Amino acid sequence: MKLKELSIKLADKIAEFIGSWTFIVIQSSILTLWIIANLLGLVHFDPYPFILLNLFLSFEAAYATPLILMSSTRQAEKDRSHLLHDLALDEEANIILKKLVEDIRIDKTALDYIVKAKEERAEILKQIEEIKELLKKTTPHGLEP
Repeated sequence: MKLKELSIKLADKIAEFIGSWTFIVIQSSILTLWIIANLLGLVHFDPYPFILLNLFLSFEAAYATPLILMSSTRQAEKDRSHLLHDLALDEEANIILKKLVEDIRIDKTALDYIVKAKEERAEILKQIEEIKELLKKTTPHGLEP
């Protein structure tokens, strides 16, 4: 497993470098110098149409492409793992929210019952007071009900 982990990390680092501006600038500089040096006759190892340069670029592409694909596959695995983790968290949060909604519904029902009971109590107390007033009016003065 150590060798596999090392190769994955190496592929990731190479792909990261190949996808950087540093690589683009270095590669462009080397290609420009190569072409200019051969066109001006400063060196004579790869005259126009630059067959050796094409060979090097093909060689680079032959190795860079699988490395980039390996890194891309690894990144896709990481992304999938993160997405599955996020999905699990979302499902847990959804369950918690459903429980909270049910608790709130139960609490609202209980509060509605309490409010209704208080209103009924107030109505009963009002009726008791009215009955007391009627009793005071109808009862002779020295007798208390």
